[in-house]
Amino acid sequence: MIKNLYNPLKSYFGENKTIFKNNWLFAGIIYVLLILIASILFLLDYELFAVGVSSISTSITLLLYGQSSYLIFINLLEIIGSLILFFLIALFCFFIRTTIQYAVQDTLKNELAKVSFSSVFKKFKQLNKNQVLRLFCYFALFIFLWLLPLLVIHLFTSKIEIVTALLQFLFFVVLLWKGIDYSQALFLYRENQPQFLGQSQRYALKASKHFIRSLRFKYLLLLIGLCIPLAVWIGLWSIVTYFGFYIWEPIMIYGGPFVGVIGGCFYLPFVQFTLAYFYEKNNNSDLLEKSFRDCFKPIGKLTGEAYKN
Repeated sequence: MIKNLYNPLKSYFGENKTIFKNNWLFAGIIYVLLILIASILFLLDYELFAVGVSSISTSITLLLYGQSSYLIFINLLEIIGSLILFFLIALFCFFIRTTIQYAVQDTLKNELAKVSFSSVFKKFKQLNKNQVLRLFCYFALFIFLWLLPLLVIHLFTSKIEIVTALLQFLFFVVLLWKGIDYSQALFLYRENQPQFLGQSQRYALKASKHFIRSLRFKYLLLLIGLCIPLAVWIGLWSIVTYFGFYIWEPIMIYGGPFVGVIGGCFYLPFVQFTLAYFYEKNNNSDLLEKSFRDCFKPIGKLTGEAYKN
């Protein structure tokens, strides 16, 4: 079983060893900077949210005692603003992750292409953020709708431990299943981007389901093979951090999470290279045509020509 998991990884890495070695360092550095900037922004956003929540509770208390407290509106704005800022930071990270993925994919298509700060920045500027945002929203919406029945059932059966455990298992299965179904959406959207003009971005998710249908098990094995080293790495530095607290050694307490996160940042490019190569290796004109078959609306319906008498 373990051999079956790592054979695809070995073949993918072996076929692209030179390309990977020439590009993974810059991709890893970009992820380190992204995590650093995002962490600082999320921390500041959390402080804004915490100040808003603590202040609004004080304002409500004063209001209940009959004192006028116009600050409650300012506190509400702080909370709403922090939530909006959280969404914008998460969206910014998704855009950067998408541009890095596309830069990685380009190195597999063109030997002269490189992952660098300039190439990622150029792709970020060229990225159709409106379309990618809609794709992101559709993805989140569909995943939420698939999980909604389980969440509703859990709401009424939360005190039954057996049912709760079963729902948690089903929650993971559904999340994994639909994640695999929609895993090729970004690649397929990029492949046929001109055809998405005036069309719904959900067609990329629909095409992804068609594309991956006969490749689900192969993709699942690939995911498991990619997750095992990451799980071992996280487990190793989690143990270091735990024993750091146990013996109260600051270098272990702070060094464990730091090394773990940095290592994860430099492992992410390998994951993206592997997933991009999976798409490129299995992609062909027949499968691409089959994936998008009956997805897009006819131009006549979009322009209204089809409804003229």
